[in-house]
Order: sequence, then structure tokens, then C-alpha cells
Amino acid sequence: MTTNPTFAVAYTAPGQNANNAPMLNVMGMAVGVKIAHAQTYGQFSCVECSLTPFQMGPPPHIHHDLDEIMYVVEGTITVLEGDQTRAIPAGGYHFRPRGVVHTFWNGHDAPAKFIDMYPGSQDFAHYLEELAHLGAAIHAEGANPFAPESMARFKALDARYNHEVFYEQMPDHMAKYGPKP
Repeated sequence: MTTNPTFAVAYTAPGQNANNAPMLNVMGMAVGVKIAHAQTYGQFSCVECSLTPFQMGPPPHIHHDLDEIMYVVEGTITVLEGDQTRAIPAGGYHFRPRGVVHTFWNGHDAPAKFIDMYPGSQDFAHYLEELAHLGAAIHAEGANPFAPESMARFKALDARYNHEVFYEQMPDHMAKYGPKP
């Protein structure tokens, strides 16, 4: 048997994040990076996300260079795919190819948890880390996150990862699909 010394095994223990990194607050969503892009020589990363009952996910958005695979661990996640919605129960998988406007949320009265997997060369888990830090910085500055100068900072980050976030659609999206306890 031969081994390939150029590749290392990546392992993250239960209840831990990759490289013992802290949990992230990404737009109010608890996110833990489970396999970091750097651990796979730039081939893959994945995160575990938790949503409280009736919690919204991110604004509708589109990735131009990234495919996503979701595996729902607990509860049910509702996904918007273009103009269609689909409920993904625990044990279900959902593939979101690049080029499709999408978002997700927990529209139920029980917590939900899912794994989002990012195959390919884009380090999307790192984008989520940067987004969490940017949101925290804007909050620490006492700035309005919806002010034009804050939006410009978010959009600059989004552009570096070649995706668009439709922040302006969030109020209508929340009114249509939002929390209904």
C-alpha cells in the first residue's frame, strides 16, 4: 500500500469547528466552519448552520462561480429557488447550482440545522467568516448596516466572491415568507 504525502486527512471532532475556530454570527445565523478550504488543498469546504424557529436566512442572492449542496440535519429548511419554494426535511439533500437566485429560512416552530457544502475552488466558508467580521465591525462602529456606505462595504465583499446579494429584496421577502409564530 502506498500513501500520498502531498495530501493530509482533515478531521473535525464532534462539537468543534475546523482548527478550533469560534462560531460565527452571519447575519444572525450561527455558523461553524467544519472543513476549511485550506484543509482540502482548495477543493472543498463546508459549514454547519443553525436557525432558530421562524428565523430568516440571508437575502436572496446568486452565486456566479459556486455550487452548493445542503444536507438538513434537523428540522426543516425552506429554500427559495428562483420563484419557487421547496421544503427540505431532516435527511434531505438540496443542490443549488450556480446561476440560480436562492435563499433559505426556517419557517417552523422547531430549531433547524443543516450542513452546506461547497465543492470546488472558491473558498466560500472564508467569505462567511469575512461577512461575519464585517457585520461585527459595522456594529462596533455604531453604523447603520443599511446605510449606503455600509451597503457599499457589503457589496464590495460580495463582488470579490463573484456573487450578488439582493439586499433591497429582503423587506418584501420577509413580508411574504418571514416569521409567522
